[in-house]
Amino acid sequence: MLQDFSFATAYSAAGKLDSAIIISEKLLGKLSASGQADSPFGLKVQQVYGTALEHKGLDSVALEVLLYAQHASHKKAQWETYAETSRALALLYEKLNRPDQSIFQLRLAQASIAQHGPEAIYPGFAIRISSWHRMFGERDSAIYYAQEVLRTAPMFGQVFEEAEGHLLMGFLLAKHSEKVEHFTTAARLYRKAKNYRSLCNTFCNIAQIHHESDKFIEALAYTDSIFKTAHKVIAGDKNNLFTLQMAYSLKGEIYQSLGRPTALYYIKRGYELRIKYIQALNNEKIIAIDARYTDLKKNKQLLEQNSQIVSEKESRSLITIMLLLVLLLASVLSYYYVQLRKANQITRDQSKQLRSLDAAKSRFFANVSHELRTPLALMLGPIGSLLKDKQLNEKQTSLLKLAQQSSKQLEQLVTDILDLGKLEMGKMELDEKPTEVAPFFRSYLAQFESLAESKQVGFSFEMAVGNDVVVHLDQAKCRQILNNLLSNAFKFTPAGERVEAKLSLNDGILQLIVADTGPGIHPDDLPHLFNRYFQTTRPDKPAEGGTGIGLALCQEYVQLFGGKIEVESTLGKGTTFKVMFPVILVDNAKTLVVAPEILYTARQVQPVQAAEPAIPSDPTKPTILVVEDNPDLQAYIRLILSEKYQVVTAENGQAALGVMSYELGEMPEQAGVQKTHNSKLITPDLILSDLMMPVMDGHQLLEKLKSSDATRHIPVIMLTARADARDKLKALRIGVDDYLLKPFDEEELLARIENLLRNQSMRKQETPPESAPDPARPVISQEDQQWLEGFETYVHQHLSNDILSVSALASTFAMSDSTLQRQLKRLTGLSPIQYLQEIRLDEGRKLLEARRYNSIGQVAAQVGFQDARSFSRSYKLRFGKLPSEVLGE
Repeated sequence: MLQDFSFATAYSAAGKLDSAIIISEKLLGKLSASGQADSPFGLKVQQVYGTALEHKGLDSVALEVLLYAQHASHKKAQWETYAETSRALALLYEKLNRPDQSIFQLRLAQASIAQHGPEAIYPGFAIRISSWHRMFGERDSAIYYAQEVLRTAPMFGQVFEEAEGHLLMGFLLAKHSEKVEHFTTAARLYRKAKNYRSLCNTFCNIAQIHHESDKFIEALAYTDSIFKTAHKVIAGDKNNLFTLQMAYSLKGEIYQSLGRPTALYYIKRGYELRIKYIQALNNEKIIAIDARYTDLKKNKQLLEQNSQIVSEKESRSLITIMLLLVLLLASVLSYYYVQLRKANQITRDQSKQLRSLDAAKSRFFANVSHELRTPLALMLGPIGSLLKDKQLNEKQTSLLKLAQQSSKQLEQLVTDILDLGKLEMGKMELDEKPTEVAPFFRSYLAQFESLAESKQVGFSFEMAVGNDVVVHLDQAKCRQILNNLLSNAFKFTPAGERVEAKLSLNDGILQLIVADTGPGIHPDDLPHLFNRYFQTTRPDKPAEGGTGIGLALCQEYVQLFGGKIEVESTLGKGTTFKVMFPVILVDNAKTLVVAPEILYTARQVQPVQAAEPAIPSDPTKPTILVVEDNPDLQAYIRLILSEKYQVVTAENGQAALGVMSYELGEMPEQAGVQKTHNSKLITPDLILSDLMMPVMDGHQLLEKLKSSDATRHIPVIMLTARADARDKLKALRIGVDDYLLKPFDEEELLARIENLLRNQSMRKQETPPESAPDPARPVISQEDQQWLEGFETYVHQHLSNDILSVSALASTFAMSDSTLQRQLKRLTGLSPIQYLQEIRLDEGRKLLEARRYNSIGQVAAQVGFQDARSFSRSYKLRFGKLPSEVLGE
C-alpha cells in the first residue's frame, strides 16, 4: 500500500491525474474494506485523492472529499494532513473565485504549520498564498511569499515547489529580463521533476515574452521546444491537444509578425486543435450522458420484456433490487451530506469556542488585575517612603527609583486590562473636560524628545491647531492613545530613521497622525493588528514581546469617542496611524477658525550617530556586553555588574553586532549590520542577552554569533521572561552557554557569569600560545566535534550510574586516564572531573526547573550525587542559589 501511495503522490505531482485517481480509489477501497479509511494513512490517501480530483476539474466531488478529510484529520490531530488538505481547499476555492473562503483555508493551514509543523510543507503553503495574493491581494505580498518558496524549498529538496516559486516570480516581476530568467530556471526544474505539462506551459510563457520583445528567433526556438516536449505530456489526449493548440497559435502569431505566409497555416491549425479540444471535452460529457440514457433505455426495454414472461413475484423482486440500488445511492449521498454538515457544525462550534475562550481570558485577566492592586500598593508605598530617606547612597536611590518606575508601569498595565473589561461590559464612561488642545498635546509630545535622542531616532511634531482652541476632551484616554502609538513607533523604528506626529482640527474633527519610517507591518498582520492579545506568528519576525492590548485599547477608546483609527503600512518603508474623532468646541471658542498653515512646529530632533562604546578604562576587568531593549533593565544590570566588570549595552541584536570588533570578512554577511573599522569597538568577554527584542531577537543574535569562527568562543547567557521549554531547547540547540529566567536573583546572575568566565579563562590557559588556532578556522575540528558529542551522549545516558568515573570512561573510549585528561582539556578546557561535575549540575538544573521530581534527594540521585547536601553545596556554588530555592519558587 505504501508503494501505491507513493506512486499516487508522484503521479499527482507530475500531472498524471488519471493514474493518481485510479490508484487512490483502489487504495481507499482496500482501506474501507478493512475499516482503515480514517486511519492516519487513510486520511493521507484521501487528501491525495481529493487533490487529484481538484486538479482534474471534478470540483464538486473534490470539495466533498477534501472537506471530510479536513474534518477527520483535525479530529484525529493529524496536523500535516490537515494543513495539506486546507491548502488544497484554498486552491479549489481560488479556482471557484471565492477569495474569502480561500484565504480562510490558508489561514488554517498557516496556523497549523506554525503550531505543529512540519516545516517541510511550508513551501507548498507559500506557493498557494502567493498565488492568492497575485489573484486577489497585493503584489508585494505575492512577491514576498514567492521569495519564501525560493528560500525554503531547496532546504527540503523540493524541486517541483522551487519551480513553482520561479514561475510565480516570472508572473509577478515587471522586467522582461527578470521574467525570462525565472521562467528559464522554472523550466529546468520542471524538466528535472519530469512535470512535462508545466514545462510546456513555461516554454509558452518564455516564447510569449520574446515575441513581445520582438525577439522572434528566440520565440520560435521555444515554440519548437513545446512541439518536442508535448508528446511526453501523458495526462490525457485533451491535454495534449491543449498544449499543441497553444504552440501552433503562438507560432502562427510569430510568423505573422515576421510577415511569413506560413503564419496562416499555423493559426488555422491552432484554431482546429482548439475546436477539437473543446469538442473532446464536450464529447466526454455527451458520452457520459448518452451512456446513462442508453442504460436507462435498456433497463426499460428489459423490464417490458420481462413483464410478459416473468411472474408477478419475479417482477416485485426486480423492482426491489432497483429500489435497493436507489437506496444505496441515496445512502452514499446522504453520508457525504451528513459528513459535510458535521464539518460545518464543527467549524461553527470551534468559532463559538474561540469567542468563549477569548471572553474567559478577558475575565481572567480582569480578575487577576484586581488582585494585583493590593501588592502594588504595598510596593509603591514602602518604596516612596524609603526614597524620602536622605541617608540612602546613590546606588540604593537608583535601585529604588527603578523599582518605583517599574511598579508604576505595572500599575498602568493593570489599569489598561481593567479598562478593557469595562469597555467589554459597556461600563466605560467618558470623563470630558474643557482642554486647550495645542498645549495639552504639545506637552505630552515633547516628553518623547528624550526617548528619541536616546534611541538616535529623528522626531518632529506639528500642531495645526491654534493655541487658544478649547474643546471637551477625555484627557486620560487621549494621553493613553498618544502614549501607545508613539511608544510603538519608537520601539520598531531603528536608529537613523524618523518618527513624525501631526495634530489638526477641521470641521469639528480632531485628527492625530503618527508616522514612522521603520520596517513596516506585513500585509497579513494588518487585518489583525487591533485584535486583543494579537502577536505576529510570522517565522521571519523576531520575538518582540508585548501584551497585545495597547492597540486594541486605542481602538476601543477611539470608538468610544465616536471616531475611528486607521493604519497604512508598506514593508520596508514605514507605518502611519490615523486617529480621527469628533470634538465639541467650548462656547467661548466656537467662533475660532483654525488657520490652514502650521501654527506650531516642534523642535526637530535629528537622528544622531550611534554612540561609540566606552573604551575599557580598566583592562583587568572583563568586559560584558548587555543586550536588552528595556532601558530600565539595562540600567539595573549595569548597577549590578559595574563593580566587578566593565559593562557595554546594546538595545537589540543588530546593535550588539555593530558595537563588537571583528576583522572585516570574519563575520557572516548580516543584513543591516554596519561594518566599521572604528578602533574603539569592543571585544566582549561575555554576552548577556535578552530573548525578546525588536529588529533582531536573542535567538537570531545567538545564531549569528555561533555561526562565526570569530565569535563562537564568546560565552552567551540568555536572559528571558519566557519559561517555555521550546524556547530553552531552541537556545540550547543553537549553542547558548547558560540561560536565566526573569525575574532573576542578583547573586545567581553574578555566580553564573563568574563560572562561565572562569571556564573560558581555563580554556585559554590550556591552549599554548604557539599552537593557538587560527581565528579564521573552526576552533574544534569536525572529528573532535563528533568525538565530543559521542562522549557527552554517553555521559548523559549513564549519569546516575555509580561507576561513572574517569577510569571507567577512559576504558570505554579505549584510552588511558592521562590521554582522556589531555583530550578533554584540549577540547573543553576542563578536567574529566570538572567536566562530569558541570554535566551533572546542568542536568540537575534542568530537572529542578522542569519540576520532574518532588525532592532534592531524587534529583541528586538522578544526576549521580551521593547525597542531597553535597549536591546542594555544589549547586549553590555553580548557580548562586540553593536547589530548594528553585523548587520553592
